[in-house]
Amino acid sequence: MNDFNSLNNLSTDLMHLFENASLADVELKCESFTIPVHKFILAARSPVFSEMFKNEMTESRKKTVDITDIGFSVLRTMLVYIYTGRINDLTMSNAQDLLYAAHKYQLTSLKNICSEYLKNNMNDQNVLKLLEFGNCFDQNLKDFAMSFIYNKADFSILEKTQEWQRFRKEQTELAMEVVSLIRNKNLNI
Repeated sequence: MNDFNSLNNLSTDLMHLFENASLADVELKCESFTIPVHKFILAARSPVFSEMFKNEMTESRKKTVDITDIGFSVLRTMLVYIYTGRINDLTMSNAQDLLYAAHKYQLTSLKNICSEYLKNNMNDQNVLKLLEFGNCFDQNLKDFAMSFIYNKADFSILEKTQEWQRFRKEQTELAMEVVSLIRNKNLNI
């Protein structure tokens, strides 16, 4: 059996463990749902869960962890990734939500997958939103968005949009970075 088949079988077996909650020793509560999980798998994959379970935090004494800042479907998708290393059905919306969750739980590989998906789907209509998002959660995404604005976006059109007006008011420093970038580009012509 080659390495790929072994890893694929391991991934499938761990998904079975997750789906059947065999030997689960903690529950994650999110919205009105409860998901039984395994501390050792979460701790092995996420430094945040590792610290949570090995220290004398409330979660290590209780058998429940309340997840309040991500939605159930994002949590479930993140858990499938933690157990299997697989991610399916990314969309612009859930890739952003997953990137936030991956950032929070320090899941670097998942963060990179989400960031690559967002970069591959960047366009003139979503570049400011992704720039803002990257500024908060992923420097690589921010840098890519800045490069996109510099190389591909038509700033004369972008600056006339309501999105730019909102962006300028809510993200003043970041908007100044964009303006400076465009000014430097125009001076180099």
